[in-house]
Order: sequence, then C-alpha cells, then structure tokens
Amino acid sequence: MPAFFFSLRHRFFSQWPVWHMAVLVLLPVLVHLPELLGPALWGGATSDPISVLSAGTQTRRNWLEGGILPGLPGWIDGCAGVIVQALGHLAAADWRHGILPWWNPYSGVGMPLAGEYQPGAFFLPFVLLLGLPGGLLFLKIALQILAGFCMYALLRKLGMDARVVLAGAVLWAFNGTFAWASDGPSQPLAFLPLALLGVEALRSTARGWAGVRNWSLLALGLGGMVLSSFPETAFLQGTLVLCWALLRLAQQPAGARVPFAGAIAVGGSTALLLAAPQLVAFATYLPHAWVGDHAAGITITQPITCWAMALFPYINGPIFYGPASRYEAWWSVGGYWGTVLPFLAVLGLWGRRERAARMLLAAYFVACVGKQANLPGIAPLMDMVPGIALTFFHRFCYPMEEMALLLLAAFGLDDVCRNAAIRSGAEGAKQRTRNWLVTAWPALCAGGVLLLATYAVWRWNAPARADLWGFAQGPVSSRFYAFGSVLAGGALVALCLAALLLPIFARWRVAIVASAMVAEVLFLFCVPLLSTRSVLPVDATLINTMKAQIGLNRFVSLGGLAPNYGAYFGLASINHNGVPMPAAWITRLQQDFGANLNPVTFDGITPNTPNGHFFLQDVLGQRPEVLERLGVALAVVPHGMALPGQQEAPAEKRLQLLYTSAANDLYRLPHPAPYFEAAENCEIQPLSRTELRTNCRTPATLIRRELMLPGWHVRINRQEAALGYEENLFQRVTLPNGPANIRFSFTPPGMAWGWAGLMFGLALLGLGFRRGRNAEKSCAILAK
Repeated sequence: MPAFFFSLRHRFFSQWPVWHMAVLVLLPVLVHLPELLGPALWGGATSDPISVLSAGTQTRRNWLEGGILPGLPGWIDGCAGVIVQALGHLAAADWRHGILPWWNPYSGVGMPLAGEYQPGAFFLPFVLLLGLPGGLLFLKIALQILAGFCMYALLRKLGMDARVVLAGAVLWAFNGTFAWASDGPSQPLAFLPLALLGVEALRSTARGWAGVRNWSLLALGLGGMVLSSFPETAFLQGTLVLCWALLRLAQQPAGARVPFAGAIAVGGSTALLLAAPQLVAFATYLPHAWVGDHAAGITITQPITCWAMALFPYINGPIFYGPASRYEAWWSVGGYWGTVLPFLAVLGLWGRRERAARMLLAAYFVACVGKQANLPGIAPLMDMVPGIALTFFHRFCYPMEEMALLLLAAFGLDDVCRNAAIRSGAEGAKQRTRNWLVTAWPALCAGGVLLLATYAVWRWNAPARADLWGFAQGPVSSRFYAFGSVLAGGALVALCLAALLLPIFARWRVAIVASAMVAEVLFLFCVPLLSTRSVLPVDATLINTMKAQIGLNRFVSLGGLAPNYGAYFGLASINHNGVPMPAAWITRLQQDFGANLNPVTFDGITPNTPNGHFFLQDVLGQRPEVLERLGVALAVVPHGMALPGQQEAPAEKRLQLLYTSAANDLYRLPHPAPYFEAAENCEIQPLSRTELRTNCRTPATLIRRELMLPGWHVRINRQEAALGYEENLFQRVTLPNGPANIRFSFTPPGMAWGWAGLMFGLALLGLGFRRGRNAEKSCAILAK
C-alpha cells in the first residue's frame, strides 16, 4: 500500500509540478494583493461595490472617479454589487442561519431568491464567500484559481507541452471576462474547461459499454455552470461543450459511438439533477415573472467600436472613460481578446495534430462573431438554435470566443514547441530550412491577418476618436490610450514574429512567445485595478436609525441605498434591480407610477421626469400616500434634495426628517400601511415577518403586505389554511375568532421533485467516479 501511494504521488507531481500549482494559486492572490490589504495601505484600495456605488455610505463621490485612473475597478455592470454582492450576501446569511434561501423579503414587496437565479443561492460552497466582508473579491479570486486549475487539466489531457499548459492556464484565469465582468456573467467560466475535460475523459475511456465511466467530470463541469448564478453564460458555454462532444462522437470508432453518446447523456443528466432544486425554483417562478426582452427575440448588433476594444481593450480608455455618448459601447462588451491571442490562434490553424478540433474552434469563433455582427448568412442560422435568440448574445458570448481562441493559440504554441524539439536534433540544412518554413509561413500569414484587422478596427473606431480627442479625465490623455494601445499590442506581436522567424531567437522561441502571451494578459487584466479607490465608510448611524424606525415596513430610496442593498443590511425596500421580476409587482408599479418606469432598475432615480427630477421625487413630495399603500414608512433621499409640494402640504401629509448627513436625508412618511393589517376587533402581535399572534372577537381578514405567489403556505394553530390575493399582489387569509398562532412559509412548488432529483444526481455522480468491475457491472446494467 505505501508503494501504491508513493507511485500515485510521483505520477501526480510529474504531471502537475509543484511550482506550476504555486503559480496558479499565488498569481491571482498577488494581483489582487493591494485590494486584500486594502485598509492597511495608505489611502486604501478597494473595488467593493458598496464604496464604488456609495451604497449607504457617509459621503458620496463620482462613481467613475477616486482611483489612479478613472473608471470602474474590474466590473462594467453594477450588478456586481446590487445582485451578486447584495443578494448573494443574503443567500449566504440564510445558509449560515440554517435557512433554505427560497425567499427574499427585502426587495420590492418580496420575491423569490433562489428562483430569481442570479443570486446563485445554490452555488455552494462559493456563495458562502459572499457572507464575508469583501466576499466579492474572495469569490473572484477563488473562481480564478479554480479556472486556472481546470484549464491546466484540460490542456494536459490534450497532450500539450508543459510550458503551453501553464501559459494557457494563466491566460484563462486572467481572461477578458474575468477582467471586465467580475459579476454574474464571469462565474460560470471556471467550469467550462472542466466540462470540456469531462468530454475528453469519456473519449479516452469509452471502449464499449464496459469502458464507459468518468461521466462525473462532465457532470461537475456542467453542474457548476448551471448552478453558478448566470443562466445565459452557462447556456452559451453549453453550446461549445455540445459542439466539442459532437466532434468527439464523430471521431469515435463505430462500435463506441453509442456508449460514448450514452455517457455524455448520463453526464449531462447528472448535472441537471445536481442542480434540480435550483432549476425547480426557477422553473416554477418563470410563469409568474416579467422577463423583459427575453420574452421575444433579441437582435442587438454589436456597436462597431466594440471590435476595436476587443483587440485593443483600452483604445478608448478604461471602463466608461469618455462622454456619455461612449457608454453604449461599454454596456455591450463582456470581455476582450487582446492581440497576441488572436495572432497565435491564426497560427494554430495551420497545424496537423487535432486538425478537426482546430477547424471546429475556428468555425465556432466565426459563428459567434457573425451573430454579434448580425451578418445575414450567419445570424439567422445561429438563431435557429433553440434559446440563442432569447439571450443577449452580443455581450455574453465573449467567454466562448476567448476559449476558442485560447485553445487554438495553445495548439499553435504547442506546434512551435514540437518544431523546436525537432530542430534541436542533428539534421541537414535542407531539413532545417523546411522546418523553418513550417513555422515562418503560418506566422507571416497570422501577422498579415492581424495587421488587416488592426487597420479595419482603427477605421471603424473613428467615431469614438472624434468623441474622445477633445475629452480629458485623469492623468492619461485620450490620444495616449489610443496610440499606446495599438503600439503596445503591435510591439508584442512583432516580438512574437521575431522570435518565430529569426534564427537568433531560436533557442528562446517558446519562452519569448509564451512570455508575450502571459505579459499581455496580466497587463490588460491589471489596468482596471488602477481604478480601485479608498474605502467609503458605511453610515452606521443611518442604518441603525432605519432599523430602529422601520419595523416590518419598507423604505424607498432615491439613490442613497442602491436597489437590493436593503437585503445586504437587513432592511426591506421597494427598490429592486434584476430580471426576472414578479409580473404582478411590475404591473402594480406601472399602475401606481406610470408605464414609463424602468422595470429592471427601479431605483427611484431613472428615468428622470420631464422637469429633470428623479423619477420618484415628485411622488414622494406630492403623493406620499401612493408609497404608503405599499407599506413604505421611510424614504432615503440625497442630502438637501427638494421635495416639491411638501412646503404647502397639510401637517398630516408632511414627511418628518429623522436624520441628515453629508450624503443622505432620512424621512418618515406619516401614514404607512402596516405589514400585517386586520379589522379593529383584532389584536395583532407580530413576532417576525412570518409569525404572529392574533386575538379576534369575530372572524376577520388578515392582510399581509408580502407578494403572493404559488408556494406560500399559512398554518393557523398548526392547521393549513387557505391563502388568497389582496389587490392582486398581497396575501390575504381569514382569521378565526379567539387567539391564534399564525405562521407563513414559502417553498417553491414541486420541490419534492427537486430534492429527489438531487439525491439521484449524487448517486449517479458517485457511480461515475467508480472504477473496475463494479463500474463495468453498472455500465452493463445501463446497456440493458
């Protein structure tokens, strides 16, 4: 037995050198070290959305300023804060207290938590990191480390040179989506190489039914993608895994294709079963949800300037640099490629090993770009794939493009390694010339393609240059961003060309090209980190005052607390941000505030009214009763904001100022509707949002101002009672006369199937890891 473990350990470390593992673990930590040290550094350094968005902080600042460079520190979409951080923190808190995270009582008038999907309520154990201070950064680092290890394993399985394997793993851990979208869209990325590895593992073990095993790697990869909080990215990544699996199926011997396809099906089914509770919660919520543009086909064309940003990410400055006319391009990108990666990807098209895989990756990349650009011959064909047309493909397809380019680049660099090994042996001048041409011709073609692409995107980027040439913000000029980006990218490609073409660099050829790849990806990743800024302390007095005053009621914010951050602080708010949203809630908002409200981001600010006021500013000042009917007791507004109509309002309609700071004013509304309401002949003693005691002299009706959805149950004196709708939005139940103990609970309908699916999935997962005779018997049973 000791000899077996020694052999196993020796084999592992021979394929996974310790220093490689150290690089994959330590590099993400070192890159984010200034943020991890944060308060210990002079001036501090944080990318925490609470500070950047000024959510409940003592002071405010421009959301794009405060760092060495202007812009946002590593995330384009504020959903990094209002969804991943705020709602993920709530899910983590629920798990920590032994509560299943089914319901979010703190946004809107209550809504599903797991069913909303984006909070990643079942993304265990990763979601638990969001319960820690700075948890968003810990989550990003953990996923980067996992992504690096999974890519390392995939490239090893594909038989790459060890240097290529390490470089490719670093590239995936620091890819453009992790750099720019460290919120929901980036979370499935770590599992894409694991899913591809699962396909490779099945390919190498499928020898008829008795040889089919290892579907658990595929199940873990796909299951991680499904559970990792962002279904659009997970679905689009799944299309690449499917294409890869179909390729490997076609390459199987005739007698092994059916078993191979069966194993793929078992692995995919196991993944869905592992995610069954999450999927059941989502599926039972969707019929009652408003899903916005996802209900119809989405045919958004990528803005033309985004193509320049894909090759030269900071050609137009850091994230959201420039006038507002430039923001559309930033809202449309979900990552970037850089220049060295496409150069090596074109180089990789010429190799002979795994020729079919290279062609598949190239075709997949072209299909993605064609769909982004809505090219007539490609986009309609892509839309025929079920579900593609319902996604924001132009923005969320970047991870798949990055993976296709990375694998092609890895093949290309691996070809260079193999050619270098051949040339190191004894050979004649004629053979050396032939070997040189094997590398030189593809390299020159790749350089030419990239040169033409650079010329094209520079011309396409002319409108952005026209907007930016007269714009200045921060220590770096717009011209420097533009010319510096092109020159730096061009210099790295020129260095790679020189290493591939000049004999003087033959000895260090692989090292130079790999170093250029890694240097570019690390530099591009670190640029947004120069936008980290000092920490803004949370206004503890404001939060504590609200907790003391609000009871079970809700508050409304006009910018002081970003939507969903009530969930972070344990304060119920009618503000929300996200999709899907409860359809009944959106209908009520349109009824109360007009059809021009923003159903996705109900922040009290946007859209501004014709007179330039915040969206709810006039309602709060002139018609507070509209908010009071929703149970709103408090209002947080920017310090000094005028509330039209309050000066002339009678005393009974005036808002009471409770607290003021340099950032916010806190008001109390005079007559908020109570959370629990019954007739005067009932005494109500609330114990929490879900429990209360009543004592009614006659039967009465209780109104609970929480969203009514299928899945809510009420027990009165331990007996199930009927729940009804109040105003097509809230909950209503009939109370008996006399004392009663009442308890409300929510469980998504059909969750028994979800738990049964999870148990079955865990059994299949364990079965997939088994070896030897037992595995063969299990596969024989499946064959029957």
